[in-house]
Amino acid sequence: MKHYYALFKKTTRAVEVTFPDLEGCVTFGKDWEEALINAEDVLAGWLANAETQFIKSPSKHKQLEHLSGDLVPIAVNENILAAYQKLKRFNVIFPTEILKRLDRFRKKVGMKRSTVLQKAVEEYLSGHEM
Repeated sequence: MKHYYALFKKTTRAVEVTFPDLEGCVTFGKDWEEALINAEDVLAGWLANAETQFIKSPSKHKQLEHLSGDLVPIAVNENILAAYQKLKRFNVIFPTEILKRLDRFRKKVGMKRSTVLQKAVEEYLSGHEM
């Protein structure tokens, strides 16, 4: 699982978090728990929206241990990363009966049409990609 090291620094008002390998990827929390949750979120959001030339490979712990603060490995959460991906609208045409079945299903599970279709396509592709 890919991870980046975050530098946690406790101040009198918050726990500040920076990612030495990712310039501008910063967050904070009122306590360690909130800072950790926010670090996972900001890492995924930053990676999803950064231009590729700014995304560096993660450093090894030994390369960063000279920095002051607590180094914490933060895993790249693929679910959060996917939520930050850019969306593109497009039109599709389905037979009426398939749409009725889709709508019954999505209402039962509490999902939007687009979410059900996205998950179905992802599942199909994972079993059929070459």
